[in-house]
Amino acid sequence: MQDKFISEKSLDPDDWDKFKKLLHDVADDLVHYLKTVGERPVWTNLPDQSKELFDEPLPISGSEYSDVYESVKEHILPYPTNNIHPRFWSWVGGTGTPSQLIADMVISAMNSGSLGLDETASTYVEIQLLDWLKELLDYPKSSSGLLVSGGSMANLVGLAVARTHAADYDVRDQGVNIKDNPRLMYYSSSETHSCIRKAIELLGLGSQSLKLIPINPDYTINLNLLQKAIQKDRQNGLIPACIIANVGTVNTGAIDPLDELSIIAKKEKLWMHADGAFGAIAKLSKKSKKLVAGLEKADSIAFDLHKWMHIQYDCGCTLIRGNAPHKETFSVIPPYIKKFDRGLASGPINFSEYGVQLSRSFKALRAWMALKIEGADRFGEQVEQNITQAKYLTELIDTSKKLELLTPTSLNIVNFRYIDTQVKNEDTNDFNAEILMRLHESGSSAPSSALLDGDFSIRVAITNHRSRKKDFENLVNDIVRIGDNYLKEYIINQ
Repeated sequence: MQDKFISEKSLDPDDWDKFKKLLHDVADDLVHYLKTVGERPVWTNLPDQSKELFDEPLPISGSEYSDVYESVKEHILPYPTNNIHPRFWSWVGGTGTPSQLIADMVISAMNSGSLGLDETASTYVEIQLLDWLKELLDYPKSSSGLLVSGGSMANLVGLAVARTHAADYDVRDQGVNIKDNPRLMYYSSSETHSCIRKAIELLGLGSQSLKLIPINPDYTINLNLLQKAIQKDRQNGLIPACIIANVGTVNTGAIDPLDELSIIAKKEKLWMHADGAFGAIAKLSKKSKKLVAGLEKADSIAFDLHKWMHIQYDCGCTLIRGNAPHKETFSVIPPYIKKFDRGLASGPINFSEYGVQLSRSFKALRAWMALKIEGADRFGEQVEQNITQAKYLTELIDTSKKLELLTPTSLNIVNFRYIDTQVKNEDTNDFNAEILMRLHESGSSAPSSALLDGDFSIRVAITNHRSRKKDFENLVNDIVRIGDNYLKEYIINQ
């Protein structure tokens, strides 16, 4: 019997001192990596030699820690999305902070499941963080909240609660039933992020339940057309259920009129959900928080900490006004997660009653440590710095004879294009797309793109605490230079 256990093993290192030295070396490398990030290209194409690593067969037997790390150091670390770079302005990518390297090491060492029902420090860190986030967004402390992977899941949670709240039958028990009950209708502008449609479909409502309302010239929702759509749906026997407000649209950063939407929602007895993926964080800026006035009136808010609050990926959040609607939407308590009065399972909350996941990472520690180290005011100052930089870039574009602003700059996103009378109108979009690709390939900077009323836009989304005034001057100069050089090729080929 005893012989069966002679070869018992663990996955711990055989030599802890050797492992510790490697960790010290890794820490040195990563600090250098962050410290010198601005000296490297924003983007570098993954070379064939590195791609060969990913064609290797399944490893059956193990390798030395140091050998595997060397592969990471040579073939993986140098080729990131690089949203940590000071001239990265693609999509809406947060930059992270070096302080969270410490948090990530602690998170990995603890490897907590973060259930909430476990009476552990991780549970109380997350509860405290959620309370801090409510305070930062001027949201009621009595509200419930949940950390999730990001804006897509945060919106799914909020819209699920809206569905439960609006249905006049037990939608959790019966499923969405449009055969015997009126269809539930959700309303948002045509600028709404695609994750909203995904959420509506995943909730079983069907994309027909999402009505996209046309926008005003400033890319905000047209309130008059919204009200007409609600009235028409009521007349047709449908149930208007939810208004989804955009707090910083993905294309232009436009913010829907939140106070007016809350009045409409209250009058029509609709749930109001705010998709504040990055724009909600404008609340932290003492100067610009007025841009999102009324956000606190929403019944639910979805936002990302890994965008404009610079928490390492991934970390999103949903806040729900009142605890009951949220818990009624998700709560399922099987015997294996029963709460007890004492012992390990005597924690103050079961997070699985408020969302989809049971097992969750201890991501709360990243944001908790970041707020403790930097302080809320510092994050607000960084938000304001980016808004000021967006205004400066807009001024540079307005004074350039070769660049054209495509939309008003309402927050931190700037949309523009290269123009020249020698470029045919029908070629302008492809011409600017080529400029963008050449800009990326140069490694100089990395904006993204948008299609605005049919026009291709070079889109600069500024959620970067490392960007400086000079970076935007270089961006404008580079685009004009690349555009002028490409123009010569274009003219020859006509």
